[in-house]
Amino acid sequence: MKRNKAKIALVTGASQGLAKNTSLALAKKEVGVIVTDRSSEAKVKSVVSAIAYCGHSPIAETDE
Repeated sequence: MKRNKAKIALVTGASQGLAKNTSLALAKKEVGVIVTDRSSEAKVKSVVSAIAYCGHSPIAETDE
């Protein structure tokens, strides 16, 4: 029996800095990424767009 090797990461504070770079690096390695941040929705959407450019469908959430 084969196991599903799908990987998903939850990255908090993902709209800037190290967390943003980590989100993008994970997406490039074909890891599903869930991004969340308390920053502005526009910043989070820019990260989501960058992840989508890598061919993935990220999930984003802000506290706005």
